[in-house]
Amino acid sequence: MRTAKFCFAFLISFSGALAAAEVRLVTLEYPPYTSQQLSNGGSMLALVERAFAATGNSVHVDVLPWARAQLQLSHGKYDGLLPLWPNEIQAANLISSRPLDYSELGFFVRTDSPIQFTDISELRGRRVGVARGYDYPASIMAAGFIPEDGASDLINLRKLAAKRFDLILLERRVGEHLISQNPELANLVTWQGKVLERTPMSVGFIPAKPGQQQNWPQVFEQGLQQLDKTQQ
Repeated sequence: MRTAKFCFAFLISFSGALAAAEVRLVTLEYPPYTSQQLSNGGSMLALVERAFAATGNSVHVDVLPWARAQLQLSHGKYDGLLPLWPNEIQAANLISSRPLDYSELGFFVRTDSPIQFTDISELRGRRVGVARGYDYPASIMAAGFIPEDGASDLINLRKLAAKRFDLILLERRVGEHLISQNPELANLVTWQGKVLERTPMSVGFIPAKPGQQQNWPQVFEQGLQQLDKTQQ
């Protein structure tokens, strides 16, 4: 996963708002939700931008490898991290936004061998590709399959196509997007069809620091409420 940086800044007048400030967020290359390769930065990041813009604040976003993003957030380099699952927010003692989207987690398989199962325990002994540094649900990881690390979801899809894994564990829309962008995979790998977990994805904010004027979780929610009104 490349280290990259990009910045979005919006300064829009907002009656009664605090003086404009910059919120610093960190994310990873996780299309279609967050990606420097997409014109809008990804569907979730675009929503975050619009919400903060509605409150007159600017947004700075860095894209880092996942493990480094988490480390930099823990060192106070950023105000928030996205996208996060509830267990990740709880483990890092962050303040969660409302859910912005939902992740459907399951398996991708080779098209010529679409492994079927009724219970995940039936996959005991199977080689399953997982992305290094990701936090997967403990209930899934304890099912008895053999997890094998890969450097990224795309690399795992390629290893699956090359028969180095039996399945890979991956979020559905992420996998389908990667396949659509890499046509050599289109006829080789596919979504297995069974959703193991449907999990909300949010922004996790660090608690406000002493003397900090903006309460970013509150500001973000205000922006989302304004967007909600425009859609009514």
